[in-house]
Amino acid sequence: MIYPSLVKGLLIGGAAIFLLTSKKVQKGIMKAGVSIYKGVKDSTEELKEEWEDAKAEVMLEKEKKASK
Repeated sequence: MIYPSLVKGLLIGGAAIFLLTSKKVQKGIMKAGVSIYKGVKDSTEELKEEWEDAKAEVMLEKEKKASK
């Protein structure tokens, strides 16, 4: 008797082992990870800049109102 869940598990496990032990796949995973990290880091830096710009604008508006 063949159990479908056993066969599916063996196939998925075999594929996972193949992918995780392949040097080419490992390099690809690392490159993708670095690319994602750089993208997140760049986005975070841009958000910080936008936050500082908005904060400076608010402070400028407050100064203009205070000087009137």
